[in-house]
Amino acid sequence: MDIDLSRYALFKKEKIRHFSLLPQQGYCNTNYLAITENTRYLIRKLQPNALNRAFEFKVQQEAHKRNLGAEPFHYDAENYLIISDFLEGKHKHTLTPRELRTLASTLRNLHKIKLRTKHYRLKKDFKPKHTKALRALKKLNNEPKEPVLTHHDLNPKNILFHNQKVKFIDWEYTGINDRYFDLATIAAEYRLNKREERYFLRSYFKNSARINLKKLHLYKELYTILCSLWFKDFYKKGS
Repeated sequence: MDIDLSRYALFKKEKIRHFSLLPQQGYCNTNYLAITENTRYLIRKLQPNALNRAFEFKVQQEAHKRNLGAEPFHYDAENYLIISDFLEGKHKHTLTPRELRTLASTLRNLHKIKLRTKHYRLKKDFKPKHTKALRALKKLNNEPKEPVLTHHDLNPKNILFHNQKVKFIDWEYTGINDRYFDLATIAAEYRLNKREERYFLRSYFKNSARINLKKLHLYKELYTILCSLWFKDFYKKGS
């Protein structure tokens, strides 16, 4: 183990009985499970990059206050480490109507968090110029803007279902964007059909008049393109 946890006050009071690498890992961190007599902790060793980890920790604190995520205990900027409560739960790839409704309600509560940070400029992500993406962005200019604090990475690996509740994890890409980016991400990742999309949006807005299917589908298109470009670049760097 290349992480010295004894330096942190948490582990001066509680002796670590088990420490292991988690089987499922993210792309921007190495994740460990630390077990003491009373508590299970998630230890995230962060990769040095341009992400604002201090803001990520602040978002996680606000999310925990609203019962949307794990409790964060410590951020060590010098050693690129975040220590949080370890959340129990399952990552699901298909959802029942009840789960879809709970997910919509949880996302709505996330979008109510008020924090000042940068606004995403999606156009910058499509370089060299991606004709299809730029065409979708141009169409979105004619739609109403709904900026909120978005998670921005709501794939199933970052969504946990447990005891009829939903929690989100991995907040590193959180920023200000249109609420429909997160809505579209979920619609795309869970491959919702038209009926499920409408049900999900009704559960989120509680008002059918606010549903904008055109906007949802444009953001779905952008999200799909972004994923293909991101993974292409990720594997290119990895090679």
